[in-house]
Formats: sequence, structure tokens, C-alpha cells
Amino acid sequence: MRNSEPESSGLNFNLIMPAALLLVLLIVPFSINSFLHFMSGKRPANPVVMKLPVDSASLTMPSSARQYESFDVALNLETKHLVKFLNELIATASEGTSILGITGVIAPNMRAEVIGEDFEIDRTGPLDPVSDYGGTASWRWRVTPESSGNQVLTFQLHLLTQDNAQVGAKILELAEANVAVESNWSEGFKRHWYWIALLLLMPLAVIVGLRRRMA
Repeated sequence: MRNSEPESSGLNFNLIMPAALLLVLLIVPFSINSFLHFMSGKRPANPVVMKLPVDSASLTMPSSARQYESFDVALNLETKHLVKFLNELIATASEGTSILGITGVIAPNMRAEVIGEDFEIDRTGPLDPVSDYGGTASWRWRVTPESSGNQVLTFQLHLLTQDNAQVGAKILELAEANVAVESNWSEGFKRHWYWIALLLLMPLAVIVGLRRRMA
């Protein structure tokens, strides 16, 4: 009868340890993530930074979002005006030099691409516009932030150039959009429950193995 209490205490301790370890493994990363998000500020100072000198670009998207929750991104660009402006700049370049690394003439048709390291984007790679009317092209994307904190979406233009008989391709960075993404713990737990289960099972497996060796 006297030996039952120590064995019961040891069993309870072995059950508590995995739960405590799991709690630490879950809380610490989320706490660090929340702290970094708080230090970085909730809203970026400049939500959209244009990299090309164009006044005709219209970029529609939120400056803040919630982790794992999708939002729409729309880009409207007067491609005809932009191509004319760039071709005029290229034509004024002195012989042997280039503007933006481009020589020759830019074709009027162009494609657009949005890139985000911590985003899931429904359509990746350079895309033709969903509509092109009167020299204004429009693109649409559905974007889902995978990480919290201040995240960046980069918009690129894919151009075709012709220099005499040579046809080439050129990528220009149009804009950068900063998005303040709020962390979403509940959805994170739903998406990564299998890791939680694995973390719980690993300490239990170690304890069972040790008890079998000591038996």
C-alpha cells in the first residue's frame, strides 16, 4: 500500500510533463510572433510605393489584413500611356546607353505579376490582363497572407522589346505594397493541428520508451 502513492505520483508527473512541454512549444512561438508584430507597428508608413514614374496606375487593395483571410487585389494601368512614355525616354538616350536597361522599342502589350514571399496567390506568374479597353489594362488576384506582421507584395511588369531584328523580354518593378497583417491564432491552430498532435505524441513516445527500458 505504501508503494502505490509514489508510483501514482510518478505516473502523474509523466503525464504532466508532455502537456507542459506542449504548452511551452505552442505559446513561445506565438508570443514571439505577436511581440514582433507589435514592435513593427500595425500600419506601414507608406502602404504603396511606386517604382516607375507613372501617374496612371491604380492599385486597389487593403493596407491591413488578417492572417489566412483572403482579399482581392486589382491593378489598373494605362499601358498605352506608359509604353509611349518609356519609348520616348529610350529614344532620348545617348548612343551606347540605355534607360532602365532597355534598348529598342517596347511593344504595347504587357503582362503583370504579383509576388509575395509570405502570401498565397491564386494566379502566379506573368498574366495577360483580364480586360484591356481604350489603352487601360486590368488585372485581378486573390491573395491570402500566410504570416503576420508587415508583409510586402511586389508588382512587376513583363515587357516585350524589339531592337532592330532582335526581340527580347524585360521585367520592370512597378510598385511595392505594404500590408499590415494581424495574427490569427484560431485559424493557425485549425491549419496546423497535426503538428500539435505530433508534438504531444513525441514526448509520450519518449517516456514510454524510457519506462520500458527501466522495467
